[in-house]
Amino acid sequence: MKPLIFCLPLTLFLQLHAGIGEWRVLQDGEGGSIKARFEGLQKDKYLLRREADGKLFEVSPGLLPADARAAIDSEAKQLSEELPKLSEMAGHDLFSGTPFEARPAQEIADALDLRQESKTKHSASWRSYTGSSYKLFGARPYSVALYAGEDGNASVLSAVYANKGDFKSGVGAGEDHFKGKSEADEDSLAKAMEVDEKAVLASISSVLGEPKTQRFGDSRNTRRTVRRWDWNGHSLILSSEENEYVSLSIVPLDLAEGGGKTAKVKDGDIRKRLVQDVVRDEKNGDVYLGQIPMVNQGPKGYCVPATFERAMRTAGIEADMYLLAMVGKSGMGGGTSVEFLLDEVRSQVRNKGRRTKDERVKELRVRDVKRYIDEGVPVMWTMRSLGPYNETANSNTSKRRNVTDWTAWAKEIAEKAETLVKQESEQDNHHICMIVGYNEKTNELAVSDSWGASYERRWVPAPVANWASSGGLFMILP
Repeated sequence: MKPLIFCLPLTLFLQLHAGIGEWRVLQDGEGGSIKARFEGLQKDKYLLRREADGKLFEVSPGLLPADARAAIDSEAKQLSEELPKLSEMAGHDLFSGTPFEARPAQEIADALDLRQESKTKHSASWRSYTGSSYKLFGARPYSVALYAGEDGNASVLSAVYANKGDFKSGVGAGEDHFKGKSEADEDSLAKAMEVDEKAVLASISSVLGEPKTQRFGDSRNTRRTVRRWDWNGHSLILSSEENEYVSLSIVPLDLAEGGGKTAKVKDGDIRKRLVQDVVRDEKNGDVYLGQIPMVNQGPKGYCVPATFERAMRTAGIEADMYLLAMVGKSGMGGGTSVEFLLDEVRSQVRNKGRRTKDERVKELRVRDVKRYIDEGVPVMWTMRSLGPYNETANSNTSKRRNVTDWTAWAKEIAEKAETLVKQESEQDNHHICMIVGYNEKTNELAVSDSWGASYERRWVPAPVANWASSGGLFMILP
């Protein structure tokens, strides 16, 4: 969201009704007025927030008469003096004096050494799974994620400290996340969470004072008691859920004031957007969803909550895999029951005006997913991420880039698939991912795993997908 540039005439004057950081009345020479407050700097201009609609607008200092400019200058000076203290508190040059919503997210990602995780026409995200030397607000976060809206400006920063997924996890990343296991137990996790919570609380309180408490969350199962600090258009939200996680989120002030409830995107807008995001390649017959956000579950078994987060964000519903892991009763290191999570997802989806649908298929075929893909809807799919399946997906996806004769390609992969599916399919490596495309001519499905950019879209012959399938399909419909 770019700041609204509000052109103020030279006759503007400021009536000081309150002290620093409080609402003031701005009047113009034609008798009109707005209520606004100072919330930061944008290069050589002041940023004010309009009370009526919450929008930011810029004012050049030279447009203000002497008394008004003196008041705003005083606030700007105080803000500038606070910035070094905030940087020391965070351990990074995280704050600039401009609210996140008016700052390019890439600027914040660079300050925090975050890697781009996802970029679509509608949103972007950056995420890093940190090493032991990385500190943010006095403690080591295991995951730091930054989200941006369509305009590229930052919306939410989320740092997750000791948590049941990442803490002492011996699980690998990507295809290797089926190897190893978590070495954590509830006692060791509880102690680590207590240390992290105290460190973050002390770090922020040393600069911003004691926090206030409130209830925060977008649904009954995710609503929780949090500690909150406000500064310069931001709210810092510290959460600690027993045997789950410690997290710190930086969100827009108005989101905190609303208790964490996000706005609903209109159904018609979502339907139109989903259909527009379908890519149809006339050369080879590929049909796929081109704007699905990626979430990298990292070195833990969070395929279920990560995949559900991706599907919910595609449908215009804000979600977080760590919160979903909590309501989905994920175990130490991961492992989430789809059934436990479905009730919460259905509830959130209904609250946002969407609907859900689940199906069981005995034999997975292109026609089972075609009607959903054509509408721009990803299909969440329960399956077993077995070695021969992944080898086929990786090899075929790589070779596909150089295919010129698609008829010959269809024959080649069909013959290899026929040999593979004669193997006994192991009941192991239970997984959930997305089906995001199809090709009727070559009888292939495009599959997306929540393992990072290189797994955004892999192509698998439908018979091989069926060989690995557990038969469950779940969709969030507009």
